[in-house]
Order: sequence, then structure tokens, then C-alpha cells
Amino acid sequence: MHRQIAIVILALVMTLPASAARRRSAAPVASDALSIVFVDGGTEGSLTAAGAEAWLDVKDVAHNTGSRQRVTRLQRRIGVRIVRTSGAASGMATLTARLDSSDGRTSMRLDGKPLTEAALIVDPHAAIGSVVFHTLEIEVSDAVAPGPIAAAITWEVTAQ
Repeated sequence: MHRQIAIVILALVMTLPASAARRRSAAPVASDALSIVFVDGGTEGSLTAAGAEAWLDVKDVAHNTGSRQRVTRLQRRIGVRIVRTSGAASGMATLTARLDSSDGRTSMRLDGKPLTEAALIVDPHAAIGSVVFHTLEIEVSDAVAPGPIAAAITWEVTAQ
């Protein structure tokens, strides 16, 4: 009798790990990685998009003589499309942006909100696959000496 119980227990012990291993195997998961594609939103032709990176050239900016304002403001429209690396064009994502670096010569606003080193939620429910245009406002004080402006904005996207 003891011998039969021992054989049954041994058989159970030997089959459990094999069945557990079969249960642990999972079907391959489709890639859910997201990326950002920039689209020129204006007629200036000043946005150079290269996949997930873009360079904005504001050209020469001059303060209007006779103006009572102490700053020169310029606006550029930037189109942002969120895409899945798998090619599927459905779902929602959260788009954020932050000022990665700045030479201190300008202040920037994105869709009317100040752009700083802290992450700014640009679009909490961005539709994947569609292009949404955002307005970047750049202010240059008239007290700033002439010269190039250098700033970098980091954009991030998170799937919902």
C-alpha cells in the first residue's frame, strides 16, 4: 500500500513541473512601442524633421523699431504625429514636453503654457496616428545682444 502511494506521489511530482512550464509560456506580445514624428505646420519652411528629431530655424529676428514692447515674439506651428512601431494606428497616448536646455536668451511657451525643465502635459489624450498642431511661442528680450539662440525641447510619449 505504501509502495502504491509513493509511486502516485512520485508520478504527480514529476508531472507538475512540466504542466506548470506549459502554463507559463505566453503568446508573443505585439510591439506597443511609440514614437513621435514631427510635421512642419507653417509656410515658413523652417522645421527640418528627421524622424523623431526636428530642428526649428527661426531665421533672423529683429525688434520692430518704434515698438513700445520690450520683447520680440514669434510663433511657429509644429505638427506632432504619434505612431506605433508596429504600424497599428489606434489607441491613445499622453504627450509631454520639457525644456531640456536653454542659453537663457529666450523664454518659451507651448500652447500658451510656459515651457520649463519640468514636464508639461501637452496632450493628455493624443490619438495615435493623427497629426495635432501645437504653437511654440518664443520671446526674445530687446536687451539681449544679437546672436544665435540655442534651446532644446524634449518630447516624450506614453501609451495609455
